[in-house]
Amino acid sequence: MRKRCEEEIRRLRISTPLDVTALCERLAEQRGRPLHLLALTSRTSNPSGLWVAAKKADYIFYDESVGEAHRAHIVLHEIGHMVFEHAGVAELDDLTARLLAPNLDPKVVRQLLCRDSYDNEHEQEAELFATVVLMRAGFEVTVTPDAGAHPELARLREVLSA
Repeated sequence: MRKRCEEEIRRLRISTPLDVTALCERLAEQRGRPLHLLALTSRTSNPSGLWVAAKKADYIFYDESVGEAHRAHIVLHEIGHMVFEHAGVAELDDLTARLLAPNLDPKVVRQLLCRDSYDNEHEQEAELFATVVLMRAGFEVTVTPDAGAHPELARLREVLSA
């Protein structure tokens, strides 16, 4: 797992200080689709962040109440899921997923809501990726959220902020 993380970090050319927003821009270019960083108002500690791979763009949500270093760690953890192409755990059935978010594909809802612990290999790999990136960057990081509004995500934010 550590070797896979090291290889991906080398490929991404992580430098010091690390501008996580610039890293996201490079990833968007490599993936050929936009990548948006969006603050999420969370009333609970879970999830503190999540990655949504929509049809035409990627979205990384993070808890807006955390400090900049924690925000960078959250975003990097979600980038870890993205670069290793992790999928959420499929424990929600389609009916329940549609009830929670009627306008979203049930597969997307499962991806959003079913990664909430660090006891599986994907979570451990994403966490290791984020930690090693931060160490390589000397913990000198900045993250700038998307300034533009995303009205199409209002329902999703509402569901996730509940």
